[in-house]
Amino acid sequence: MDLDHTNLRILSLLEKDARLPTAEIARQVHLSRPAVQERIARMEGAGVIAGYRVQIGQAGGVRAMVFVRIAERPCDPALQFLAAQTGVVEVASLSGELDAVVRVNLPTVAALADLNEVIGSSDLIAEARSQVILRVL
Repeated sequence: MDLDHTNLRILSLLEKDARLPTAEIARQVHLSRPAVQERIARMEGAGVIAGYRVQIGQAGGVRAMVFVRIAERPCDPALQFLAAQTGVVEVASLSGELDAVVRVNLPTVAALADLNEVIGSSDLIAEARSQVILRVL
């Protein structure tokens, strides 16, 4: 699939607000609404757009990132363990010093402390450090 400048701009707009009306996207990328709808449909068909999701705002509780070093290889069991925890929104497997970063959304700081305890006490995890997200731009 050709991700030209216009397709990348459409993706950027949808990533910021998946509910942005097609007419508004069309206005911002200087195309007709049907042309934008066709591009979006092609990107969905090609798997470039895999879905749309709800992003929980600051009123939705405590958001944090948990930075993880995994104890053993292969990493998949630890990644699956992390993804299965309550409050986990996303698990990203990384290269480099850290093995994974986990984005979480929980109702309270106490719930984050409980999650840290569960993750940190697992034999699959060598080290885990969490950082509360103050704001996202």
